Amino acid sequence: MSKQDHIPNFYTFKWGDKYGPEYVIRLRNSLIKYCKFPFNFTCITDNPVDGVVCEDIREYQLFSESVFTAEKMELMYNHATGTNILLDLDILIHGDITHLCNTEELAGPRFIYTHWTPKWHWEKLVPKKTACFINSSFVKWEGMSACFIYEHYMKNREAYQKEYNSFDKYVFYEHYLHGGRGMKFPVWGSEFCYNYNEQGDDQYKMIEDKQICLFNTSHLIKMDRRYYELDNTPTEHTEIWESYDAI
Repeated sequence: MSKQDHIPNFYTFKWGDKYGPEYVIRLRNSLIKYCKFPFNFTCITDNPVDGVVCEDIREYQLFSESVFTAEKMELMYNHATGTNILLDLDILIHGDITHLCNTEELAGPRFIYTHWTPKWHWEKLVPKKTACFINSSFVKWEGMSACFIYEHYMKNREAYQKEYNSFDKYVFYEHYLHGGRGMKFPVWGSEFCYNYNEQGDDQYKMIEDKQICLFNTSHLIKMDRRYYELDNTPTEHTEIWESYDAI
């Protein structure tokens, strides 16, 4: 493990009323518990949270873009120094992630590879651009290594607005499948994260030897499938999440 030379910067987005301020506070407090490095934490929001450093999301030109969460790539472009990690609000950190925050040199941004997505999607759905194997719930980048994602998008912004309905799909089809377009494109595999709501053997379970549980409900809202948020699981996830109030 390489030396920790500077403080990592964590970012999360919150807008609208889907999630309350407790999601921000508990996410930050989970980092206090499970990241052994000092760190900075910023919430990009339209409604500031008391006690948290916030940026105004309305100053982002990609705010409310038809490409869902396109703001993420603008964040990566705007914050292009040091070690940076983007976290979705609807994740539960329940194990030590210090090793993930280390300033190990990366040649490009590191997204999550969705190992839970059925393999048959590659053959049947990827050619139609209706599947995605990249997830941006936990993204790490060093310095300017992620700027190319935003720069490439802005060159063809109007076309990508029509072609992709989400940031993750844009990244998957325009960058991951093209090998980063000349940039290395490492991914996180199955080593530290899992998805609570995805159908399979691990659905609705606690996996204790992993550190981060994703909930990812945005696409499930439109589907006739049962899903849980962090605040209403039938498992210990909600109790653990609520316990972060005491930190």
